[in-house]
Amino acid sequence: MTTGSADSVKQLRDRTGAGMMDCKAALLTANGDIEKAIDVLRKKGVAQAAKRAGREAKEGLVVARVEGKKAALVEANCETDFVARTEDFKNLALLALEETLSQGEKAAASEKIVREIAELSTKIGEKILIRRTKLVTSDQGVLFVYIHSNQKLGVVLEILVSDKSKKSPELAELGKNLAMQVAAASPLGVARKDIPPAIVEREKAIFKEEVKGKPENIVEKIIQGKLNKFYQSSCLLEQPFIRDDKLSVQSLIKQVSEKIGDPIEIRQFTRFQLGESPVS
Repeated sequence: MTTGSADSVKQLRDRTGAGMMDCKAALLTANGDIEKAIDVLRKKGVAQAAKRAGREAKEGLVVARVEGKKAALVEANCETDFVARTEDFKNLALLALEETLSQGEKAAASEKIVREIAELSTKIGEKILIRRTKLVTSDQGVLFVYIHSNQKLGVVLEILVSDKSKKSPELAELGKNLAMQVAAASPLGVARKDIPPAIVEREKAIFKEEVKGKPENIVEKIIQGKLNKFYQSSCLLEQPFIRDDKLSVQSLIKQVSEKIGDPIEIRQFTRFQLGESPVS
């Protein structure tokens, strides 16, 4: 096999997805050695990725999975929806998900993932990144995940319940419904205590501006009423259930709890929507 022969160029293109001229140049640099040429392209891919760093990667997908006592959620980004729908990009997101489940949230910055990103970025010519990851481990509870049909929205939810009820069909149905509730209604926290204080103070400041000029004896009552409405839309437990708005999520949980004869607690949830900034 000669340096830069059609056969070696084809092999290199098949293995890396890089362009023909890039493959020829890499083989020339590596004196025809396929493995060394791959390294050349990887290094070049890293350089190309650096050039793309200033470009925006607003498209992508969200993936999630439960494995035993662990659940992971990953948001992977690219520049176009076309690339987001390719098998190569989906496989990268799933690899990041597997690595997060086995190695933790820092796995997205591991050498393995960085190398895979560089290779895929070289192949498709777009900026690619694993934007954020979440790993939840639950020894006492049950974990549920939900991915919306467009794969741009995902949820991980943890429910605490005793061992006797962990496999009940009623709990499984509740977990599915509540994960969908979080996806659809976008609560900021499980209960009032979970809403970040900065957000509450910002809402209060807005309400105070809205009631300026009203009689002092009713101002506090109006502000409290507005704050209660804010909590009803922002706290998971206080939201109307998406499948029956006459029923609050708290009431739904109480119904299921009575049915299975076991207390139920929503411990936490994480919601990733493509491109959305995390709540802080």
